[in-house]
Amino acid sequence: MHVLIILAASPINNLDNLITDALGIFATPLQYGSGHIQPSKAADPGLVYDASYSDYLLFLCSSTGNFLDPTFNCPIIPPSASNLNYPSLAITNLIGAVTVERTVTNVGAGNTTYTVSTSVPRGYTFTISPSILHFSATGEKQSFTITVAAAATASGNAFGWYVWFDGTHVVTSPVVINTVF
Repeated sequence: MHVLIILAASPINNLDNLITDALGIFATPLQYGSGHIQPSKAADPGLVYDASYSDYLLFLCSSTGNFLDPTFNCPIIPPSASNLNYPSLAITNLIGAVTVERTVTNVGAGNTTYTVSTSVPRGYTFTISPSILHFSATGEKQSFTITVAAAATASGNAFGWYVWFDGTHVVTSPVVINTVF
């Protein structure tokens, strides 16, 4: 259920303004997460990102170590924490470029096509492939890759997003990047 709430969130508040912090300054995803929750949109999100119990254990292996399930053995070389199939994307200590894969499940009508658009912070590039996802049926899964690259001048925290749109559903995924050169 938490995935649906993330996908049904927006950086726009109930007054149709950008979310601000306590001082009235425009907030960043580090302050507001995925945004203002819009529960009515969670009933029909269009796309969802599925992650299994094992996916979360692999995430723990790569970030803090698996202390939750002694029956699960972490791989010697765990996958990057950025690879968790989650709607948001966080990349820490980016040097050069990194590519991650995401898989979405169509929970809307069959025979629908989503196109992607991006908001990329200055000093970075996002490449999403494929840039069009066509679903023939409800329940169908499609995978795509996101390559995030940093220019030599990029430094600190940067925020962007990518959005899948089918004419009805707007599925927004925030991207947070930390780059240290």
